Amino acid sequence: MSDTLLIDSTRIAAWQDDGRYDYDREMVGGSQNLLDWIVSVITEWVNETFDVMMDNDVTYYTLLALGVLLVGFLVWLLRKKGLRLFYGKKEEEEMDYEVEEDTIYGVDFDADLKVALEQGNYRQAVRLLYLQTLYHLQEEGKIDWQPSKTPTQYMRQVDQPSFSRLTRLFILVRYGNFEATEEVYRQMKALQEEVMRKGGEGNEQ
Repeated sequence: MSDTLLIDSTRIAAWQDDGRYDYDREMVGGSQNLLDWIVSVITEWVNETFDVMMDNDVTYYTLLALGVLLVGFLVWLLRKKGLRLFYGKKEEEEMDYEVEEDTIYGVDFDADLKVALEQGNYRQAVRLLYLQTLYHLQEEGKIDWQPSKTPTQYMRQVDQPSFSRLTRLFILVRYGNFEATEEVYRQMKALQEEVMRKGGEGNEQ
């Protein structure tokens, strides 16, 4: 009798083919990737919970459709709300103000200023006051108003200290988040009156 161990290849092959001995299947995912494993888990849960028969392909395409719908919803939400999703109420109001188009034509400055002041909206009042000043300078031929021009460009066109101070205050409120108060408005109103009284002394550029 020999002590040599013999390998029964036939029995080993049978074990390999028997799913009961596929221990690798018990590992997380086994040879599956993560998505396949998730699909198989969900499919098994649905089949057991609702007593229905659903294969992995149905689960896969269902998840894919839900993912597409989710992405579509997020895109719609961003286009609808924009960056306001990432700001609070105060910042949202400031952003609405920032994107408002400035124009000096077709505006009833006196009436709109009256409404803004009655509402205590000094930020809007400051904006209207400065645009009214630009309208006056445009009518006097002191500036060449263009929608694309910046307040600094107008300040260079008009060689007048009162207009320069008026413009700096406007920039602080309009772009620097400087608080627009009644006192700030009164300062700008006094500067505007001085500008309109003396007129610009610079030449158009």
